Amino acid sequence: MKSILSFFMALVLILPLTSTSVKDDNGEALTGFKQARYAYTNKDEILNTKYVGTPSDETWSPDDEYDIDDTAVIYKEKGKDLTILNLTDIHLSDYDRRAFFGIYTLITAKRMIKRVKPDLITVTGDNVCGDSTVYSIKRLTSFLDSFKIPWAPIFGNHDEEANCDKNYLAEVMQKSEYCLLKKGPSDMGVGNYIVNIAEKDGDKINVVHSLIMMDTHKSALWDNQIEWYKWAAKGISEKMGHNVESSVLFHIPCAEYQYAYDEAWDASKHRWKDGYEAFGALHEKICCARDENGDPVNNGFFDAVNEVGTTKNIICGHDHMNNFSIVYKGVRLSYTLKDGTNSGFFYGYNGGTEIIVSDSGLTLRHRYCI
Repeated sequence: MKSILSFFMALVLILPLTSTSVKDDNGEALTGFKQARYAYTNKDEILNTKYVGTPSDETWSPDDEYDIDDTAVIYKEKGKDLTILNLTDIHLSDYDRRAFFGIYTLITAKRMIKRVKPDLITVTGDNVCGDSTVYSIKRLTSFLDSFKIPWAPIFGNHDEEANCDKNYLAEVMQKSEYCLLKKGPSDMGVGNYIVNIAEKDGDKINVVHSLIMMDTHKSALWDNQIEWYKWAAKGISEKMGHNVESSVLFHIPCAEYQYAYDEAWDASKHRWKDGYEAFGALHEKICCARDENGDPVNNGFFDAVNEVGTTKNIICGHDHMNNFSIVYKGVRLSYTLKDGTNSGFFYGYNGGTEIIVSDSGLTLRHRYCI
Protein backbone atom coordinates (compact mmCIF):
# COMPACT_ATOMS: atom_id res chain seq x y z
CA MET A 1 0.00 0.00 0.00
CA LYS A 2 2.82 2.38 0.91
CA SER A 3 4.58 1.71 -2.39
CA ILE A 4 1.40 2.48 -4.34
CA LEU A 5 0.89 5.67 -2.38
CA SER A 6 4.52 6.66 -2.99
CA PHE A 7 4.08 6.06 -6.72
CA PHE A 8 1.06 8.33 -6.94
CA MET A 9 2.80 10.97 -4.82
CA ALA A 10 5.72 10.87 -7.26
CA LEU A 11 3.31 11.42 -10.14
CA VAL A 12 1.75 14.36 -8.33
CA LEU A 13 5.21 15.86 -7.88
CA ILE A 14 6.68 15.19 -11.30
CA LEU A 15 3.85 15.65 -13.80
CA PRO A 16 3.09 19.31 -13.04
CA LEU A 17 6.74 20.13 -13.65
CA THR A 18 6.26 19.41 -17.34
CA SER A 19 3.91 22.38 -17.72
CA THR A 20 6.64 25.03 -17.74
CA SER A 21 9.78 24.71 -19.83
CA VAL A 22 12.96 26.63 -20.52
CA LYS A 23 15.85 25.82 -22.81
CA ASP A 24 19.34 24.62 -21.99
CA ASP A 25 22.48 26.08 -23.58
CA ASN A 26 21.96 23.89 -26.65
CA GLY A 27 18.41 25.12 -27.17
CA GLU A 28 16.80 21.89 -25.95
CA ALA A 29 13.49 22.39 -24.14
CA LEU A 30 13.77 21.62 -20.44
CA THR A 31 10.64 20.80 -18.52
CA GLY A 32 10.74 21.55 -14.80
CA PHE A 33 11.90 18.01 -13.99
CA LYS A 34 14.52 17.96 -16.76
CA GLN A 35 15.62 21.43 -15.75
CA ALA A 36 16.31 20.34 -12.16
CA ARG A 37 18.12 17.21 -13.30
CA TYR A 38 20.17 19.12 -15.88
CA ALA A 39 21.10 21.82 -13.35
CA TYR A 40 22.11 19.24 -10.74
CA THR A 41 24.20 17.27 -13.24
CA ASN A 42 26.00 20.43 -14.36
CA LYS A 43 25.99 22.24 -11.03
CA ASP A 44 29.77 22.49 -10.69
CA GLU A 45 30.05 24.29 -14.01
CA ILE A 46 26.98 26.40 -13.26
CA LEU A 47 28.20 27.45 -9.82
CA ASN A 48 31.59 28.43 -11.21
CA THR A 49 29.93 30.86 -13.59
CA LYS A 50 28.66 34.26 -12.51
CA TYR A 51 25.81 35.55 -14.64
CA VAL A 52 26.16 39.32 -14.62
CA GLY A 53 23.89 41.72 -16.43
CA THR A 54 24.52 45.26 -17.62
CA PRO A 55 23.70 48.10 -15.21
CA SER A 56 21.07 50.55 -16.35
CA ASP A 57 22.28 53.74 -18.01
CA GLU A 58 19.22 55.57 -16.68
CA THR A 59 19.86 58.52 -14.41
CA TRP A 60 17.57 60.62 -12.25
CA SER A 61 17.58 64.10 -10.78
CA PRO A 62 14.91 65.80 -8.61
CA ASP A 63 14.83 68.46 -11.33
CA ASP A 64 13.74 65.96 -13.98
CA GLU A 65 10.27 66.43 -15.42
CA TYR A 66 7.83 63.60 -14.73
CA ASP A 67 6.94 61.97 -18.06
CA ILE A 68 4.15 59.40 -18.29
CA ASP A 69 5.82 57.99 -21.40
CA ASP A 70 8.66 56.82 -19.14
CA THR A 71 6.24 54.72 -17.06
CA ALA A 72 4.29 51.56 -17.76
CA VAL A 73 0.58 52.23 -18.24
CA ILE A 74 -2.25 49.75 -17.65
CA TYR A 75 -5.71 50.87 -18.79
CA LYS A 76 -8.93 50.27 -16.91
CA GLU A 77 -12.43 50.89 -18.19
CA LYS A 78 -14.12 53.87 -16.57
CA GLY A 79 -16.68 52.77 -13.99
CA LYS A 80 -15.27 49.23 -13.81
CA ASP A 81 -12.79 47.71 -11.39
CA LEU A 82 -9.26 46.73 -12.36
CA THR A 83 -8.03 43.58 -10.65
CA ILE A 84 -4.43 42.91 -9.60
CA LEU A 85 -3.17 39.59 -8.28
CA ASN A 86 -0.08 39.82 -6.11
CA LEU A 87 2.21 36.84 -5.68
CA THR A 88 5.16 36.90 -3.32
CA ASP A 89 8.11 34.86 -2.06
CA ILE A 90 7.95 32.22 -4.78
CA HIS A 91 11.54 31.11 -4.06
CA LEU A 92 12.25 28.99 -7.13
CA SER A 93 15.68 27.39 -7.34
CA ASP A 94 17.52 25.45 -10.02
CA TYR A 95 18.19 22.06 -8.48
CA ASP A 96 17.78 21.90 -4.68
CA ARG A 97 14.58 20.80 -2.95
CA ARG A 98 12.93 24.11 -3.87
CA ALA A 99 13.13 23.14 -7.53
CA PHE A 100 10.70 20.34 -6.66
CA PHE A 101 8.60 22.07 -4.01
CA GLY A 102 8.27 24.83 -6.58
CA ILE A 103 5.79 22.56 -8.33
CA TYR A 104 3.17 23.31 -5.72
CA THR A 105 4.10 26.99 -5.76
CA LEU A 106 3.41 27.25 -9.48
CA ILE A 107 0.24 25.18 -9.14
CA THR A 108 -0.92 27.64 -6.49
CA ALA A 109 -0.13 30.60 -8.75
CA LYS A 110 -1.98 28.99 -11.65
CA ARG A 111 -5.05 28.36 -9.51
CA MET A 112 -4.99 31.93 -8.21
CA ILE A 113 -4.72 33.38 -11.71
CA LYS A 114 -7.61 31.27 -12.98
CA ARG A 115 -9.73 32.18 -9.95
CA VAL A 116 -9.00 35.91 -9.80
CA LYS A 117 -8.69 36.57 -13.56
CA PRO A 118 -6.41 39.57 -13.00
CA ASP A 119 -5.72 42.43 -15.37
CA LEU A 120 -2.22 42.73 -13.87
CA ILE A 121 0.02 40.44 -11.81
CA THR A 122 2.50 41.96 -9.36
CA VAL A 123 5.28 39.93 -7.73
CA THR A 124 6.74 41.39 -4.53
CA GLY A 125 10.17 39.83 -4.40
CA ASP A 126 12.17 36.70 -3.59
CA ASN A 127 11.22 35.29 -6.96
CA VAL A 128 14.25 32.95 -6.97
CA CYS A 129 16.82 31.81 -4.43
CA GLY A 130 19.45 29.16 -3.69
CA ASP A 131 22.92 28.43 -5.10
CA SER A 132 21.86 28.68 -8.73
CA THR A 133 18.99 30.58 -10.35
CA VAL A 134 19.95 30.77 -14.03
CA TYR A 135 17.28 28.23 -15.00
CA SER A 136 14.66 29.01 -12.36
CA ILE A 137 14.40 32.66 -13.47
CA LYS A 138 13.72 31.44 -17.02
CA ARG A 139 11.22 28.94 -15.66
CA LEU A 140 9.36 31.64 -13.72
CA THR A 141 9.39 34.04 -16.67
CA SER A 142 8.05 31.38 -19.04
CA PHE A 143 5.37 30.44 -16.51
CA LEU A 144 4.08 33.99 -16.00
CA ASP A 145 4.28 34.74 -19.71
CA SER A 146 2.06 31.76 -20.49
CA PHE A 147 -1.01 33.60 -19.13
CA LYS A 148 -0.52 36.55 -21.51
CA ILE A 149 -1.25 39.01 -18.69
CA PRO A 150 0.98 42.01 -17.91
CA TRP A 151 3.15 41.34 -14.85
CA ALA A 152 5.28 43.67 -12.76
CA PRO A 153 7.96 42.16 -10.48
CA ILE A 154 10.31 43.63 -7.91
CA PHE A 155 13.32 42.04 -6.24
CA GLY A 156 13.78 40.77 -2.70
CA ASN A 157 16.78 40.06 -0.52
CA HIS A 158 17.20 36.47 -1.80
CA ASP A 159 17.00 37.13 -5.53
CA GLU A 160 20.69 37.83 -6.08
CA GLU A 161 22.18 35.53 -3.43
CA ALA A 162 23.08 32.96 -6.08
CA ASN A 163 25.04 33.01 -9.33
CA CYS A 164 22.87 35.60 -11.09
CA ASP A 165 22.94 39.29 -10.21
CA LYS A 166 19.79 41.38 -10.33
CA ASN A 167 20.70 42.98 -13.64
CA TYR A 168 20.93 39.54 -15.25
CA LEU A 169 17.65 38.43 -13.66
CA ALA A 170 16.01 41.64 -14.88
CA GLU A 171 17.27 41.10 -18.42
CA VAL A 172 15.80 37.60 -18.54
CA MET A 173 12.42 38.93 -17.41
CA GLN A 174 12.58 41.91 -19.76
CA LYS A 175 12.72 39.53 -22.72
CA SER A 176 9.13 38.71 -21.86
CA GLU A 177 6.42 40.30 -23.98
CA TYR A 178 4.30 40.89 -20.90
CA CYS A 179 6.80 41.89 -18.20
CA LEU A 180 6.66 45.59 -17.24
CA LEU A 181 9.87 45.64 -15.21
CA LYS A 182 12.27 48.54 -15.72
CA LYS A 183 15.69 48.58 -14.08
CA GLY A 184 15.47 52.26 -13.17
CA PRO A 185 18.43 54.44 -12.16
CA SER A 186 21.45 52.25 -11.44
CA ASP A 187 22.45 54.13 -8.27
CA MET A 188 19.19 53.07 -6.60
CA GLY A 189 19.44 49.32 -7.13
CA VAL A 190 17.47 47.40 -9.75
CA GLY A 191 13.73 47.65 -10.29
CA ASN A 192 12.64 51.11 -9.19
CA TYR A 193 9.88 52.01 -11.64
CA ILE A 194 6.27 53.12 -11.97
CA VAL A 195 3.12 51.40 -13.22
CA ASN A 196 0.29 53.87 -13.77
CA ILE A 197 -3.32 52.73 -13.95
CA ALA A 198 -5.23 55.02 -16.27
CA GLU A 199 -8.54 55.58 -17.99
CA LYS A 200 -8.96 56.97 -21.49
CA ASP A 201 -11.25 59.90 -22.14
CA GLY A 202 -11.03 60.33 -25.88
CA ASP A 203 -7.41 61.22 -26.56
CA LYS A 204 -6.84 62.22 -22.96
CA ILE A 205 -5.20 59.85 -20.46
CA ASN A 206 -6.31 60.17 -16.85
CA VAL A 207 -4.17 58.30 -14.32
CA VAL A 208 -6.39 57.10 -11.45
CA HIS A 209 -3.79 55.21 -9.41
CA SER A 210 -0.01 54.93 -9.43
CA LEU A 211 1.93 51.85 -8.36
CA ILE A 212 5.45 52.77 -7.26
CA MET A 213 7.68 49.69 -7.39
CA MET A 214 10.86 49.81 -5.27
CA ASP A 215 13.95 47.75 -4.48
CA THR A 216 14.55 47.30 -0.72
CA HIS A 217 17.93 45.58 -1.32
CA LYS A 218 19.01 43.46 1.67
CA SER A 219 17.09 45.42 4.31
CA ALA A 220 15.66 48.84 3.43
CA LEU A 221 15.33 51.71 0.96
CA TRP A 222 18.24 54.07 0.39
CA ASP A 223 18.03 57.85 0.88
CA ASN A 224 18.05 58.64 -2.83
CA GLN A 225 15.16 56.21 -3.35
CA ILE A 226 13.10 58.09 -0.79
CA GLU A 227 13.71 61.31 -2.72
CA TRP A 228 12.80 59.53 -5.97
CA TYR A 229 9.61 58.23 -4.34
CA LYS A 230 8.54 61.77 -3.38
CA TRP A 231 9.27 62.95 -6.92
CA ALA A 232 7.25 60.07 -8.40
CA ALA A 233 4.24 60.41 -6.08
CA LYS A 234 4.07 64.21 -6.37
CA GLY A 235 4.91 64.22 -10.07
CA ILE A 236 1.90 62.26 -11.24
CA SER A 237 -0.49 64.50 -9.32
CA GLU A 238 1.14 67.59 -10.79
CA LYS A 239 0.95 66.07 -14.27
CA MET A 240 -2.73 65.20 -13.93
CA GLY A 241 -3.68 68.49 -12.26
CA HIS A 242 -5.33 66.68 -9.34
CA ASN A 243 -4.31 64.36 -6.53
CA VAL A 244 -3.63 60.83 -7.74
CA GLU A 245 -3.60 58.15 -5.06
CA SER A 246 -0.59 55.86 -5.08
CA SER A 247 0.56 52.59 -3.55
CA VAL A 248 4.15 51.60 -2.86
CA LEU A 249 5.14 47.98 -3.40
CA PHE A 250 8.42 46.65 -2.05
CA HIS A 251 9.74 43.48 -0.46
CA ILE A 252 10.94 44.20 3.07
CA PRO A 253 8.59 45.99 5.51
CA CYS A 254 9.52 49.37 6.92
CA ALA A 255 9.75 50.09 10.66
CA GLU A 256 6.16 51.33 10.79
CA TYR A 257 4.89 47.77 10.40
CA GLN A 258 6.23 47.13 13.91
CA TYR A 259 4.93 50.44 15.27
CA ALA A 260 1.51 49.79 13.76
CA TYR A 261 1.29 46.27 15.11
CA ASP A 262 2.30 47.40 18.60
CA GLU A 263 -0.46 50.01 18.57
CA ALA A 264 -3.21 47.99 16.91
CA TRP A 265 -2.88 44.56 18.57
CA ASP A 266 -4.50 44.04 21.97
CA ALA A 267 -2.35 41.26 23.43
CA SER A 268 -4.50 40.89 26.56
CA LYS A 269 -7.65 40.21 24.52
CA HIS A 270 -5.92 38.56 21.55
CA ARG A 271 -7.67 40.74 19.01
CA TRP A 272 -7.23 43.88 16.96
CA LYS A 273 -8.19 47.15 18.61
CA ASP A 274 -10.94 49.26 17.11
CA GLY A 275 -9.99 52.16 14.86
CA TYR A 276 -7.24 50.47 12.86
CA GLU A 277 -9.39 48.59 10.30
CA ALA A 278 -6.98 45.68 10.84
CA PHE A 279 -7.25 42.08 9.69
CA GLY A 280 -4.94 39.10 9.32
CA ALA A 281 -2.39 37.83 11.83
CA LEU A 282 1.25 37.78 12.89
CA HIS A 283 3.06 34.45 13.24
CA GLU A 284 6.71 35.54 13.09
CA LYS A 285 8.84 38.49 14.11
CA ILE A 286 8.45 41.47 11.81
CA CYS A 287 11.60 41.39 9.69
CA CYS A 288 12.19 45.09 9.11
CA ALA A 289 15.67 46.59 9.34
CA ARG A 290 16.83 46.55 12.98
CA ASP A 291 19.78 47.90 14.93
CA GLU A 292 22.18 45.97 17.18
CA ASN A 293 19.61 46.12 20.00
CA GLY A 294 16.90 44.63 17.83
CA ASP A 295 14.95 47.89 17.55
CA PRO A 296 13.39 48.88 14.21
CA VAL A 297 15.49 51.29 12.15
CA ASN A 298 13.41 54.22 10.97
CA ASN A 299 14.93 55.59 7.77
CA GLY A 300 12.38 58.37 7.28
CA PHE A 301 10.47 56.75 4.42
CA PHE A 302 7.12 56.87 6.21
CA ASP A 303 7.69 60.55 7.02
CA ALA A 304 8.09 61.09 3.28
CA VAL A 305 4.82 59.24 2.69
CA ASN A 306 3.06 61.54 5.17
CA GLU A 307 4.66 64.57 3.52
CA VAL A 308 3.40 63.58 0.08
CA GLY A 309 -0.06 62.75 1.40
CA THR A 310 -1.39 60.81 -1.60
CA THR A 311 0.08 57.37 -0.88
CA LYS A 312 -2.61 55.33 0.83
CA ASN A 313 -1.05 51.84 0.71
CA ILE A 314 2.32 50.29 1.44
CA ILE A 315 2.42 46.66 0.34
CA CYS A 316 5.24 44.18 1.05
CA GLY A 317 6.15 40.50 1.18
CA HIS A 318 9.21 38.99 2.92
CA ASP A 319 7.63 37.64 6.12
CA HIS A 320 6.15 34.34 4.98
CA MET A 321 4.05 33.76 8.09
CA ASN A 322 2.50 37.21 8.49
CA ASN A 323 -0.53 38.41 6.57
CA PHE A 324 -1.86 41.33 8.58
CA SER A 325 -3.05 44.67 7.23
CA ILE A 326 -3.41 47.79 9.41
CA VAL A 327 -4.38 51.40 8.79
CA TYR A 328 -1.68 53.43 10.53
CA LYS A 329 -1.72 57.24 10.45
CA GLY A 330 -3.96 57.21 7.40
CA VAL A 331 -1.91 54.69 5.40
CA ARG A 332 -2.76 50.99 5.08
CA LEU A 333 0.28 48.79 5.74
CA SER A 334 -0.24 45.32 4.29
CA TYR A 335 1.59 42.06 3.97
CA THR A 336 0.77 40.04 0.88
CA LEU A 337 0.04 36.33 1.10
CA LYS A 338 2.92 33.98 0.36
CA ASP A 339 2.66 31.78 -2.71
CA GLY A 340 3.47 28.12 -2.00
CA THR A 341 5.52 26.25 0.58
CA ASN A 342 9.05 26.97 -0.65
CA SER A 343 11.30 28.06 2.23
CA GLY A 344 9.60 28.94 5.53
CA PHE A 345 5.82 28.89 5.54
CA PHE A 346 2.88 28.74 7.91
CA TYR A 347 0.33 26.00 7.29
CA GLY A 348 -2.70 27.38 5.46
CA TYR A 349 -0.98 30.62 4.42
CA ASN A 350 -0.74 29.77 0.76
CA GLY A 351 -2.22 31.74 -2.10
CA GLY A 352 -2.21 35.29 -3.41
CA THR A 353 -3.52 38.74 -2.61
CA GLU A 354 -6.26 40.27 -4.72
CA ILE A 355 -6.00 44.03 -5.11
CA ILE A 356 -8.93 45.93 -6.58
CA VAL A 357 -8.56 49.41 -8.07
CA SER A 358 -12.02 50.98 -8.25
CA ASP A 359 -13.41 54.49 -8.60
CA SER A 360 -13.33 54.76 -4.79
CA GLY A 361 -9.68 53.74 -4.40
CA LEU A 362 -7.73 50.54 -3.74
CA THR A 363 -8.85 47.61 -1.61
CA LEU A 364 -7.09 44.33 -0.89
CA ARG A 365 -7.98 40.84 0.32
CA HIS A 366 -6.14 37.56 0.61
CA ARG A 367 -7.19 34.60 -1.53
CA TYR A 368 -6.21 31.24 -0.05
CA CYS A 369 -5.47 28.14 -2.07
CA ILE A 370 -6.61 24.81 -0.59
